[in-house]
Formats: sequence, structure tokens, C-alpha cells
Amino acid sequence: MNPLQEEDEPSSMTGRTSSMRIRPGGTNRNHLEEPRREYRRRLLKQFCIVTAGSMGHFCIGTILTWPSPGLADLALNNKTLVGTEFTLTDVQMDMAGSLVQLGSLFGSFFAGWLVNVVGRRRTLQIITLPYFLGWIITAFSSCSTVFLLGRFLSGIGMGLCNVAVTTYVMEMADTKRRGTMTVIPVLCVVFGGQYTLGLGTLLQWHYLSLVCLVPVLLMLITSFLLPESPYFLVLRGHRLAAANVLRRLRGKYVDVEEEMDDLERRNQSPSERKTSGYRALFRKKILVRLGVVISMFLFQQLSGNYVLIVQTGRVLEAAGTLFDPATAASIVVSMRIAGTVAVFFLVDRIGRRCCFVISHSVNACSLIVLGAFVYLNENSQVAQSFTSLKWIPMVCVATCLFFGDIGLHPLPFTLAVEYFPTGVRSQASSVCMSFGTIFSFMTLQLYSPMQDFLTQAGLYWFFAGTSIVATIFTLVFVAETKDMPTG
Repeated sequence: MNPLQEEDEPSSMTGRTSSMRIRPGGTNRNHLEEPRREYRRRLLKQFCIVTAGSMGHFCIGTILTWPSPGLADLALNNKTLVGTEFTLTDVQMDMAGSLVQLGSLFGSFFAGWLVNVVGRRRTLQIITLPYFLGWIITAFSSCSTVFLLGRFLSGIGMGLCNVAVTTYVMEMADTKRRGTMTVIPVLCVVFGGQYTLGLGTLLQWHYLSLVCLVPVLLMLITSFLLPESPYFLVLRGHRLAAANVLRRLRGKYVDVEEEMDDLERRNQSPSERKTSGYRALFRKKILVRLGVVISMFLFQQLSGNYVLIVQTGRVLEAAGTLFDPATAASIVVSMRIAGTVAVFFLVDRIGRRCCFVISHSVNACSLIVLGAFVYLNENSQVAQSFTSLKWIPMVCVATCLFFGDIGLHPLPFTLAVEYFPTGVRSQASSVCMSFGTIFSFMTLQLYSPMQDFLTQAGLYWFFAGTSIVATIFTLVFVAETKDMPTG
């Protein structure tokens, strides 16, 4: 069952533009051959634009990772830059993470309207405001309430960024390299986390907050150098400006007018004109797509991916691993970087569905082994019987994180923009990512209660079962978007 086959935009399937088909050494519709050197040059230009546009995700990495070094230092040094002192309770320390997710929920929902009204590039500039305020308030906090307010504001910026950057990146890239380009923001999140962890070993919590402003300032500066999305320009009637941007992105061997005409046809069908904005999401065919993408976000969370990322130390400690926290953290980060680099090369070669299937399948197998080890270790009658095998939990967790970054972690965000036509893309992706934030918040908050109810081994088997269901769901319901034109 392919939900994209029912789309009432037949030209999107049969009228693919030459800009979307052109290959190095191939020809476009006018039989002009594109030299490989030209192909590489324009892909490099797209890569630079996408990387600059993804600075907001580097900032997301700093926000998500800050509690690890920041809260540890705050517990030892609670004196503020304004001369006061405050101490966070256990509940408030949990809120330092959960309020970011709550703020992200508001930001994701608001982004759907903002991106469609002011444009993709202008939204990237607006995002720097909650980022800036969040870090300034965190750095100069005088009490726990002000501190938590700063974390909430940072979360709003994070939610705005998820929608705006993913939409912008997809609309700037060639179809054949769209999946590869949408992985760049995920890689930026990982490097943003490393930036914070590295500086966190040298700086106190308030100075660390101020240093995290540097990527925000770089994001603001680079945003003025970025072009607006040509798809947004076309839908706003700015054909000349859109054509200029497309020529920079597609090169001189492509008929950009044809691409713009095709985009307009696909977004001005009778049903598209009847409804607009969030009202258009209630069309049956859009609701089907929303159901598919939201389900992939649900599987992303219930497969244990975020739990393993955030609660790595607790998982390994409970499983009885022999690795110390510092070594475990290094291994986890290495696996995440390796997985993100792997999907960078795989997603446009083997497709989204194949990446999902591989990712969830290996995740299920690894969690089944991890659950079996924990169960046997806890119920063994012979003391020290599993001492020589305590490397198994670390291998299982590392495998889950590596293959998680090949599919189930980054690609729901890709589907959230690829699955929808340009006219409703920003609204639809904001709804999908809002649900993803809710699922993430609930999964992390329910980690301990679920472990108490299911037991540790039972929780891992539950995550594994979810990945098995996700694999079947992907094969039956998820459409391949690798070769579909943007629009």
C-alpha cells in the first residue's frame, strides 16, 4: 500500500523536470551534456548552502547536551554571575531536559505558520532570538525559576529550527542528493553535542552557556548570505528571483523555467486551491500521509532509540557493563558519528525504505540479545557466571545507536518534509515534528516507570518488538521518496 500513489497531482509523477533527472555526463531535456566537473561544482555549492543553513541544528546539539556537563558543574558550583546562589532539586534537574522538549513542542507547531508566511530564510534569522535569549537567561540566572525559563526558551528555538531547517534543506537540494543533504543537520546535532561536551570539561556552567552563544551568532551571520528557497519564491509569485536561485543551484544545463512551471502545476490543483494552510491537512490524502509519518515518529521513540541516547549511562550500569562512564560515552559518540556518516552515503543509494528496514531489524536483534543477557544475568544461580561476558551490553548498545542513525533516528524528519506538497509542507511537517516531540517527552519521562513495570529485560524486549512492528509497517505502508521530485 503506497499512500503517495493516491496523490491528485499526476504531473508530479510523470512530469519530472530535467533538473531532477540530470546526471553527471548525462543530458537534460535539451540534450545538453553536463560535465562531471560542473556537476561536482554545483553539488559542492549546495553542500555549502545546506551546511550553513544547518547551523541551527549545531545549536540544537549544544542545547540537548548542555545538561550533561552543565548540571554536573552546577551541583558543585552554584554561585551565579549576578552574585546569588541556587541549587536545583532532582525534579528541577529533570525539568532542565523536559522543559526543552516542551518548548520545542510550541516552537514546532508555530513554525508551520511562520515558515509559510515569512519564508524559510527569514525564519532561520528569527530562530536566533529564542536561542540568544535562552542562553543569556541561563548564563545570568539568579534562581532556579529563571534558569528553567532559559531552558524553555531554548526549546522554542529548537522546535522552530527542526521544521525550518529540514524544509529549507530539502528544497535546496537536487532530488538525487536530497536524502544525503537532509542528513547534514543530523550530523550537525552530533558535532554540536561534542562542542558542548568538550568545552564543558574546561568551563563553569554559566561560562559554558555564554560560549554556546557563538554558534548562534554564526548562524545569524551566515543566514544573511543564504538564498531564499526557490519553492517559497515561486509560490509567492516571485518567478524572477526563484529563477536566479535555481540557476545557482541547478547550473546552466537545466531548464529552470520548466521546473518552476511543474512546481506551480503540482501546487495549484483544484483541491489545493479550495483549502490552504492548516485546513488543507484535513484532506483525506494528506491525513493518510500524516498518519504514516507520525507512526514512524512513534516507532522512533518506542524502539528505545532516544532512551539509549539520553540514558546510556543508566542502561549500561543497570546491565552490569565493565566500561567506565567516560569510555562508554566516547564509544557512544563514535558510533553515532559513524552511523550518521554511513547514512550520508546510503540514503540516496539504497533508499529510505531500505534504510528503515535495516535500521529497525538490527535494532530489534540487538535489543533481543541485550534483554536476554540481562535476564540471564539477573536470574543466574551461579555468582560471577557472566563476568567474562559483560562486554555484551556495550556492544548491543553501540550497535543499536549505529544502526539507529542509519534509519530510524534521522529519516522520520526527512519523510516529514518529503511526503507533502510544497503548499502544505511547512504545516504538515510542523504537525509531524510536534507529535515526535510529544512522543520523545513521554518516552523519556516514562523510562523508569516502564522499567519497573516490565523489568529491565522486558523493557528491552518491548523496544525490540516495536522495531519488528516498525519493519513490517515500513514494508507495507511507507512509500519510497528517493526518486520523487520535490514539490
